[in-house]
Amino acid sequence: MPNQLINTILEVSDVKALQVDFSQLKKISRKDAEATQIIMYYKDEENCIHILTTNNFPEDLQKVLNQLDNKWLKNKVFYTSIEWFTEWLKWYDELENEEKKEKEESERREKAEWDSAITLMKQFFTKKDSLDPGEFILEMVRLWFQSGASDMHFQPEWKNVTMRLRLDGILQDVVNFDAKDFWKYLQKLKFISWVKMNVDYLPQDGRFSFEATNHEWSKKKVDARVNFMPWMASESTVIRFLDSEKWISTFEEIWFTDKNYDILNKHISKTTGMIIVTWPTGSWKTTTLYSILNYLNRWTNKIITLEDPIEYEMPWIQQSQINYAKNYDYETGLKAILRHDPDIILVWETRSKETADIAVNAALTWHLVFTTLHTNSAIASIPRLLSMWVEPYLLAPAIQLVLWQRLVRKVCPDCSHKRPATYAEQSEIEQALKRLNDAWISNLPAFDGTIITTEWCSHCNETWYQGRLAILEALEITEDMRNLIIDRESEAWILTKARANWFITLQEDWIIKVLRWDTTLDEIHRVIE
Repeated sequence: MPNQLINTILEVSDVKALQVDFSQLKKISRKDAEATQIIMYYKDEENCIHILTTNNFPEDLQKVLNQLDNKWLKNKVFYTSIEWFTEWLKWYDELENEEKKEKEESERREKAEWDSAITLMKQFFTKKDSLDPGEFILEMVRLWFQSGASDMHFQPEWKNVTMRLRLDGILQDVVNFDAKDFWKYLQKLKFISWVKMNVDYLPQDGRFSFEATNHEWSKKKVDARVNFMPWMASESTVIRFLDSEKWISTFEEIWFTDKNYDILNKHISKTTGMIIVTWPTGSWKTTTLYSILNYLNRWTNKIITLEDPIEYEMPWIQQSQINYAKNYDYETGLKAILRHDPDIILVWETRSKETADIAVNAALTWHLVFTTLHTNSAIASIPRLLSMWVEPYLLAPAIQLVLWQRLVRKVCPDCSHKRPATYAEQSEIEQALKRLNDAWISNLPAFDGTIITTEWCSHCNETWYQGRLAILEALEITEDMRNLIIDRESEAWILTKARANWFITLQEDWIIKVLRWDTTLDEIHRVIE
């Protein structure tokens, strides 16, 4: 056989020096190894398979060699005595112990959450060279998701690729790949994401699904959206997680409390009108809107959505995907929706006059319409729609409620404690409380001269924070404000009327969250300023 190199072991020291590769050992079961006295135990750097045998069953040995030869694999056959062969059957005991240990580690990784997932991720990274690239990268993705991260980044440099996670809105470096070594993992990501593997000069979007296990041992499906972008050194890759469980929330879980809760519940109970969610990028508008739709999702309601893209599939709701390449845009979709007799409509984003006009008219003809805008405040959404040349006499009666939200990190419950506020901090809080009192806002938390602060601890991965919450503006459109809209009055005049109706600005809602020990002043300043 041209691929076979025959070697005979004569010295005991040679037998003792043998190294075992468990991935090769598993190719012949212990039962078969004992029956044929053949062990396939190692693959060297030249991809040559090493075989140990007594040659007491030459026909069985020849079958094994033929199988390797058919696969164009080289092999080396080492002969030993029956006593030494029996001695090295203990490799199978080591393999069994190794598989048991790996199963236990796998179970720990499956149940890992938050900081424990990050710790296990770093440990698992050290084993990457002994693992299949596809299995390794999927396990890293699963651990990344279980850490609570919203997305993961593979950021290329000239010599390495940094793997980073966005946890509670903040990017953190975790591990580094060698740039050349990362190529095989990049190809695996492209393969499972259904994008072109030989294209590295154009951006590509893909998606894949995987299963994650929570601490209660229940499995759930998680969708991941992937974007590949050409870079100077390599391709930058970002994976965003879409967890279908996140939108199944109560309003308390999505931060609507007290007055904001009453306002929201009042307007989503109506059968007509427009509700706008306005936001900067990364403010969990998806969570808010899907939670509202989930609350309204009853057999008596027909709900139709226009989305780009559809992030979560919801039962009993008709969801339609925008496709600009096929000339299916928001205007075309919204016109078609109105012919399907819906009760509730979600237009994922209002970008043009045509979309705004159709949405406004739908709200005026006994439909409850939800949509989103990009603005810097709730009140700014009104001049934004007017600047799209929506007629003020149509907008005024259609619009009912505008929500604006930003996300801040919550303090870690394990390392947070009170401390005396500095003079500047005390002045800032007291001025905000004065504005709230002047606006006749009731049920405000008391300020005792202390604020919340944090220290480093392992529970929050030494970030001081764990989880996020929203600070909100809920702008309820009153009759006085409708007259101002018709007259195209300024934002300042609209704000004056809103304040008369106990409107709380974002700059005032955050002070309430600080006094309730939910977050810190430093975090508020990071987000708002």
